Amino acid sequence: MITAANAYVCVCTFRRPEPLAQLLSSLRAQERVALPNLIVVDNSPDGAARDQVRDQYPEARYVHEPRPGIAAARNAALEAVPAEAEAVLFLDDDERAAANWLATLIDCANESGADTVSGPVISHFGEDPPAWLLESGFIRRTDFPTGPWDYRPATNNVLVRAAWFRAAGFRFDEAFSFIGGEDSDLFGRMQAAGARSWWCAEAVVLEDVPADRLSPAWMRQRGIRAGHVRATKLLRGAGREHPGLRLRGRIAAEGFGRIGYGLVRTAARRLQRAPVRYVDSIYHREGLGMLQAAAGRRYEEYGR
Repeated sequence: MITAANAYVCVCTFRRPEPLAQLLSSLRAQERVALPNLIVVDNSPDGAARDQVRDQYPEARYVHEPRPGIAAARNAALEAVPAEAEAVLFLDDDERAAANWLATLIDCANESGADTVSGPVISHFGEDPPAWLLESGFIRRTDFPTGPWDYRPATNNVLVRAAWFRAAGFRFDEAFSFIGGEDSDLFGRMQAAGARSWWCAEAVVLEDVPADRLSPAWMRQRGIRAGHVRATKLLRGAGREHPGLRLRGRIAAEGFGRIGYGLVRTAARRLQRAPVRYVDSIYHREGLGMLQAAAGRRYEEYGR
């Protein structure tokens, strides 16, 4: 049985002192449970968050992982989880957990018996988001009724039974350290191995989206990144660090296919005199990312 005493919240951080402060405060304010067990992995080269964590949440286990990359940081968090843990929870360092977040996820996991339990992330885009952003469909809340869930979890709000990391030995693939998508890859592999996922609509976290992400250029880059993530999965599936022409050709062919499909969807929206939505245009951006990967070009969202 999962309890607050045997559940461990893992947070990876990189030079975000103000959002991290809000997250730590929200964890200290959790209701119906004792103070959550917390592991904070600081991925900055100089351990910039050490004093903040010790001052604001001295009960936390602070881990300094200087190797750059989000997957390396997440794996360091897993290595710090005690052997007696029954559940591992992931949050991002720019989020705030609702007061009943931990208790609700634990209750849902115990009642459902699911291997993963995910909850909604409510994004706040400022008091007056621009009209083009609202029309784009980029602001989409992932919202489902509590129950079985066929989608892939993400590390921004999820509880995972610790046996998947301890007994089954699952870890984040560090091939995704600099591009992201490491959580999509991990949970995809877990589901292929039989992991059962659940959605808990009441286990809410909130995030403030920074202004520098409210731009068409940033959204374009997210689509391109998705193409690189897809290509990396294909490369890993083929077991090749240095792909030959045939595999590069397969990646490029899928990239061209996505570009074509995206252009058709975009043209159809314009013919209907309707706004082009993010979900329409992302396909050709993904395709462009795959073509870049097939040509050997690297994408490093988490590089430094």
